[in-house]
Amino acid sequence: KINLEIADNDEERYLGLSFRQSLPEYSGMLFLFPEKGIRSFVMRDMNFPLDIVFIEENKIIDIYSNLPFDVDSSKVLYNSSLPVDKVLELNGGFCQQHNISVGDEIKFF
Repeated sequence: KINLEIADNDEERYLGLSFRQSLPEYSGMLFLFPEKGIRSFVMRDMNFPLDIVFIEENKIIDIYSNLPFDVDSSKVLYNSSLPVDKVLELNGGFCQQHNISVGDEIKFF
């Protein structure tokens, strides 16, 4: 079970987890989009590593794990391979630690 913050408007989605010093254990940010599309994320102004999980209709499509957060990382785009309607950001390494894989289904409640 993961406690989620919701980013469901343009301003919240742009800011994401930028400038924060950490993310509590078993927490994440869920980015909701009004329609499916290829999504691109960047580690802009991050202070800790992340796992980025691309989700389409509650099925995991792609996972980028333990993404770096150094100065150059703000120039690297992480794209979904298919159109998605949700993106989940978690602490770096969370997916590996909890055996979360591409193809898994996620339940939201």
